[in-house]
Amino acid sequence: MTTYLADFKSILKTENRYEALRFILDLITEKNYSILEVHQELLTPALNSMVPTGNENIDIWKEHVRTSIIKTIIENLFSYVIAERDAMNTPKDKIIAILCPPEEYHDVGARMAADILTIHGYEIVFVGGNTPLRVFKAGLASQPIDYVAISISNPYHLISTRKMIEGIRSVNSRVKIVIGGNAIRKLGEQANSLKADFVVHSLNDLANLERGDDNETSI
Repeated sequence: MTTYLADFKSILKTENRYEALRFILDLITEKNYSILEVHQELLTPALNSMVPTGNENIDIWKEHVRTSIIKTIIENLFSYVIAERDAMNTPKDKIIAILCPPEEYHDVGARMAADILTIHGYEIVFVGGNTPLRVFKAGLASQPIDYVAISISNPYHLISTRKMIEGIRSVNSRVKIVIGGNAIRKLGEQANSLKADFVVHSLNDLANLERGDDNETSI
């Protein structure tokens, strides 16, 4: 664990939203941390390393509070996302819709993926959590979409993800489908059974979509 991660987790334990945001902003402005480094080395491990107290209700409470703080940080980093995109200057002329399957409310990973894909020059349509297939079909038919990125945190939503992939292809067989998230990471090579075009295991791998690589990351 890096010193920065340990310090950040200590702040999160106090549930001080302002101090957590200021800590991350200082890293970006003073230590030259990139958005990818912040998302992958700090926000993701901090979110995934909560220690159970033995009281389920308290654990859910603390998870919701921490998730809310991290969402606040992500939202406040958007101007830096745009600055990195402009500095990289690699427009793709491709549109990516990012969503979570029905009943999947954990959209932090999807938000991080949206930031990284924005930096790499894609145009993003962020649909968000708990997206019913019928709703997404309507959206897909209403505008051009080149990629659909689906973030799945809970393994219970893998079946609905498979149905969503089938439904998307019934509307647009040319759209490329990307899947990732904690549930996909746990599934390992079996994730290929979902028949997505890309299976990703790290935010860094999202840079490879245009290369046609088949990767495995954790969105």
